[in-house]
Amino acid sequence: MTLFAFYLVVIILGILSMGFQLLASRLLNPHFGSSIIVWAWLISTFLAAFSLGSMLGGWISNLAPAARRRGQLIGAAVAVLTLGLAAVGGRAALAWIEVRFEEMSVALLVACVGIFFLPVTALSTFGPQCVQYLAGRGTPPGKASGVVYGVSTLGNIAGVMLTAFVLIPHFRVSTLLYLWLVVALVSLTGLVRLLRTSSSL
Repeated sequence: MTLFAFYLVVIILGILSMGFQLLASRLLNPHFGSSIIVWAWLISTFLAAFSLGSMLGGWISNLAPAARRRGQLIGAAVAVLTLGLAAVGGRAALAWIEVRFEEMSVALLVACVGIFFLPVTALSTFGPQCVQYLAGRGTPPGKASGVVYGVSTLGNIAGVMLTAFVLIPHFRVSTLLYLWLVVALVSLTGLVRLLRTSSSL
């Protein structure tokens, strides 16, 4: 049951990450359109966040137990707080950025980094920690890494398909952002509790 909950959370985090990219594109669209330039900035921002988050997560994984727990709590808090800020003030921030910066690429850089970078980075810190969780339960590190990132990628695919074909056509983006916030809060709370058990095994 514990492993089932673990894999479920890993899938949910994958859904949150890639689904959030589609929601971000819908937020940007009224202000900057949906051209290839917009998508280039958006995808690059998410990839940079995935990269930095993975490195930070690997560093947190190797901390002493007390410091590791603090890192996990900080990561979860940053993810929830910044998702909340995107839900509450994302549209207003984009409207301000659109007026403030005349050069489109500069405006997109500020928008993507300012609104989307931190929540995705914080969510991504948990990938390496999930690998360590499995490794701590006796799974060989290579297999643990493959399983976690394979399951997470399935969540990514589900996030894209679910968000694009089910959620966005039937719900307002603002409503979905609040849904993302609630799901992140619940899933990260559960994951932090699960990760704590690994240090006691």
